[in-house]
This record gives sequence, C-alpha cells and structure tokens, in this order.
Amino acid sequence: MKYLIAIILLIAFFVLGQVMENEFPLVLNLAIIIIVFLISILWEYGTINKKIEADIKFRSLKKTTSFYSLALPVYLTTLFFLYENYKNLIFVILLLWAISFAELLMFFVYKNKKPFTIFIKGNELILNKRWTQKRNLTEVNQIQYDRISKELIFDFKSKPEISIKTKEYKPNDIQRLLEIMIDKSEYDIFIPKNYEPIKNN
Repeated sequence: MKYLIAIILLIAFFVLGQVMENEFPLVLNLAIIIIVFLISILWEYGTINKKIEADIKFRSLKKTTSFYSLALPVYLTTLFFLYENYKNLIFVILLLWAISFAELLMFFVYKNKKPFTIFIKGNELILNKRWTQKRNLTEVNQIQYDRISKELIFDFKSKPEISIKTKEYKPNDIQRLLEIMIDKSEYDIFIPKNYEPIKNN
C-alpha cells in the first residue's frame, strides 16, 4: 500500500506540474519520472522476495504484461512526432514509458529468479503479486478458462474472483493446482472443457 500511495502522490504532483506548465522546473519533472520508475521496480521486487509459509508452492516462469501498458505510450509517442500541438505531452509520455520499462525489467527479473507466486497453506490459496490475494479453497464454486487471454478464472462463494495466467506457469503445476482446487472445494466443480495446457519454452 505504501508504494501505491507514493506513486499516487507523485503522479498528482506531476499532473499539477503539467497544469502549471512553465512554472514547474524541468529537473522536477524528470525527478518524478525517475522516482516513479524506481518505486515501480521496488514494489514488485519486494513482493517477489516476500517470505510466505505454505504447504505447496508454484513458481512463476515469467511475467506477462498487458497490451495496454505498451500500446498507450507507443500511441502517444506517435502523436508527439506527428502533431505539433502534442509537444506538451512529452513528460506524460516519458512517465508512461518509465512505467512500461519497469514492467519490461521485471519480465527479465521473473525469467531469471522464477519466484514462487502461488501458495497453498491448508485450505488457503495465496496469490502473491503486487496485491496479495487470499481465498478459501473450499469456497471455489466455478472454474472458467479464457482462451484469448489464456487465464483461468476462479469464482468464490463469498469473495471476488481471481485469475491466473496459465502462460506464467508450468502446465504440470497448473494441472496440479486445478486438482487441488477440485479436491478441496465443497462444490461440484470441474476443469473447463475449453482449457488447453500451454507448453512453455
């Protein structure tokens, strides 16, 4: 939470600086961009190094990033070079690229470290990402699979659904996770018929 609050405050200060235009120093603009980049890295790096006690752990082979995290800075950069009236977006574009580069850097960190990101402790499922999510496995009442995003979506009786990107894990680990969920759930659930294990390189 502290990382999120720091980023929100910095971005709010940054937006204020863009409104003030010439009154906001160039050095301050660049400093905010660099600090947001560093906080983004520290936030995720701290998350994957968190020690969690569990009976079963699953490693993440890589980190997938969303299409929009790259599409938006590319789009704005294109506008910057094509249209004169978009020149004032330079610092916004740099901020978006800083966040995208942080995502790219974490892709290589994940690929190298292969951190544990899914934990099972008794009947509790723990998904350790930027936001740690905890769910009671006995409450899983439906499993869905999105073939486009390659995500397994788990619905729970009393808490919001969670999704797991199958591309980030070994097919055998995903299969084992599904079997554990089916075994521990109090409901008659099953592996979705459209689920296709993904072969990782």
